[in-house]
Amino acid sequence: MAISLTRTERRPVAKKERTAFTLALADVIALVLAVSAAQLLRFGEGANGVTVGGFHTTYTVVSTVLVVTWLISLIGFGGWVPWPKHLHGPSYMPPIRSTVLVVALLAAIALTFEADLSRVYLAWALPLGLSGLLITRFVCRIWISAHRTRGRYIRRALVVGTPERARELAALFADSLSPIAVKVVATASAETAIGPEMLRLIEEHDVDVIVLTEERAEANVRQLLWDVEGAGAVVWLSVDVPELAAPRAEFHPIERLPIIEVAPADRSITKRRGKRAFDIVFSFLGLLVALPLILVSAVLIKLDSPGPVFFQQVRIGRDGKEFGIHKLRTMRPGAEREVAELQHRNEGSGPLFKIKDDPRVTRVGRFLRRTSIDEFPQLWNVFRGEMSLVGPRPPLPKEVEKYDRASLRRLIVKPGMTGLWQVNGRSDLTWEQGVRLDLFYVENWSLGGDLQILFQTVAVMVRPNGAY
Repeated sequence: MAISLTRTERRPVAKKERTAFTLALADVIALVLAVSAAQLLRFGEGANGVTVGGFHTTYTVVSTVLVVTWLISLIGFGGWVPWPKHLHGPSYMPPIRSTVLVVALLAAIALTFEADLSRVYLAWALPLGLSGLLITRFVCRIWISAHRTRGRYIRRALVVGTPERARELAALFADSLSPIAVKVVATASAETAIGPEMLRLIEEHDVDVIVLTEERAEANVRQLLWDVEGAGAVVWLSVDVPELAAPRAEFHPIERLPIIEVAPADRSITKRRGKRAFDIVFSFLGLLVALPLILVSAVLIKLDSPGPVFFQQVRIGRDGKEFGIHKLRTMRPGAEREVAELQHRNEGSGPLFKIKDDPRVTRVGRFLRRTSIDEFPQLWNVFRGEMSLVGPRPPLPKEVEKYDRASLRRLIVKPGMTGLWQVNGRSDLTWEQGVRLDLFYVENWSLGGDLQILFQTVAVMVRPNGAY
């Protein structure tokens, strides 16, 4: 049995508790300010009272009880769990759940004790309090993300499993997990009791997360959970669910049996119509905004090289239908006829033809490509319904001829102007990596996800990587 360790600088365990304390303090301040503002907006500086079950009191007491109850419910819903418990920082769900509980308690008190609580006061206090709690978590997430760029607040993980699976998870969690120890267990030794060794590694390397990656006998996992209990580390069980279905997987404990349910992909007509309406509205607005840039680019293209301003090319759309894609011309005329001569310089993987310093690209064209301005005319394709704002890249017919069965699934949705491939490296990715991202999108797309990709696309346009 071999153990491979990569040591990292130790940090105080108290860092977790300090982070939780800071978040708790911020929540207290947010709620106190919210209910104080609500009381001031409703009653001004005057002293107003309320009767609850025959007992007369002031709104200062009501505000104090409201804040304390809110904070207790936050604790109950895990609102101050130390940061290693969540991937990107404190969760938004505890504030929402605690607010719902507070509203339910207020309604019950009003009915049971006939309390005549001011609706205006509550209409200010509840939204302001919830907004304050959510804002503190938003700021905390940004703060943690900023520190992670400098190597702080990175989880220390102990990954247990076969070398191949351990390396795979180490790469997957690279942005938020810092694997410090990988325990390689031979298949024949899967039943070996490794609890004491786990405790030693956890203590020695200040481990936050233990990731179990291999299938183990029930007794072995149970014993391991008992052994690490109280060590301050959480345990993740990596279930072998295909990555495309992972977002649709949900844990359902039935009796004593852990069940992972994978819901089918949602391809309802209502969802598709919602996406189409989204595309029509935003492609129209996009055309209005992009039109001046397109006109300026057209003049620059004409001044830079002879030939037409626009470039049209046959691409393959949804269900294998051909359509003509519109782009601003970035290459010299007749560039497509030179592909065979430049094939020996091809840097693209799979069926793609890419050259980083393509000699056919004009001076203006190089700028248009790096900023993606050459793609703006495709907003017309989106408006016409041939493309979508977000989706897999539209392939050439000769590329589709080389597709395998998995790659063909990219054609069950409309191609997009941008997509997961484009915001995760563009031409720097291999063909296999790009297809994997496109397939993930095909299986799990949503309007919320489309909005996130569009926001990421703006960032990529500002700081282009892999665009050539």
